[in-house]
Amino acid sequence: MGGLARKATIIENLSNQNINPIVLDAGDLFFKKDKIEPGITTDIAKINANIIVESFNKMGCDAFSPGSKDFASGLKFLKSLEKKSNFPFISANLANKKGELLFQPYVINKHKGNRVAIVGLTSEFVSSEVTVLEPILALQNIVNKIGSDADLLILLFNASDSDLNNLYSSQIPVDFVLRSKGRVRSSDGGSKIPTYSAGDRGKIIYRFDLNLVDSNLPFIDIAWSENTNDRINSRLNKMKKGDESAVLEFLYKDDPATLNRIKNYKNQLEMANQLLENAINTVGFSKIELGKTVFDRPDILKIVDRGKVKIKDISGPPIGPILPPQPDHKGRMPGDAHYNHNH
Repeated sequence: MGGLARKATIIENLSNQNINPIVLDAGDLFFKKDKIEPGITTDIAKINANIIVESFNKMGCDAFSPGSKDFASGLKFLKSLEKKSNFPFISANLANKKGELLFQPYVINKHKGNRVAIVGLTSEFVSSEVTVLEPILALQNIVNKIGSDADLLILLFNASDSDLNNLYSSQIPVDFVLRSKGRVRSSDGGSKIPTYSAGDRGKIIYRFDLNLVDSNLPFIDIAWSENTNDRINSRLNKMKKGDESAVLEFLYKDDPATLNRIKNYKNQLEMANQLLENAINTVGFSKIELGKTVFDRPDILKIVDRGKVKIKDISGPPIGPILPPQPDHKGRMPGDAHYNHNH
């Protein structure tokens, strides 16, 4: 929970710079597992989920697409969180047993003169309460419905690898994918559609800068192209064995396999450079560490602290000897409003 107050500070700072970010979450937000055990464990998990909703209400969120883990405490509880939230829960393919959608499928926001459609999607998972409609077909239907009402389409996808590959081969005009569920965290852009997985729960906030010039053209992932450029140049330089002036084709003229590898590297390098040179619509990417140098936003910190008190109340008395009150690492005693805070 410590990351919430710092995340709120980052978002507030961006807003104060007139950047006004679009804040999104692609799922698996409330729980860490697909199923939680009944009893105190569930009670604590529910308190934490409510802390997240209350904090998101304060800091702002433009859309949240539920993932499989968000149903760990049941559909009824998730719907209760939706009622408490002032931000939209969206999904184009999560339905009840009658096939009726559980949430609105998408939202369209105006941002700096552009109409941004945000669609929620989830890969199949086992549930006695939820029907998961085939995701790519559901997405195609929603994209057809949106039509020309949006200049940019962002997909929040709690995706399996196979469904992500199906998306890439579908020709559906998605501009950007923010993925949850994947193990690759934040360096997997550069696919046919720029795609990123946000990992590092509570430790990092991911910032994407999308520059839209022509809505008829695809987005180019600048970060991927630059990383590819650096990676390939590094490999080619290592193959020169310390001689910067070496001509690789001459150095390895008697090694066909290595010559072929050099050719492939140079083709990749040329492709990355062409993408950079010809990019019109671009995606920039950066990671912001939520370390101790980031100030905890006080109002969010109060929400987290109130939740901790509730958790302490239901957890029962501590086991072992009762010790007198101890100062924190800065000499502050219990009762101080900033006791145990890292600032």
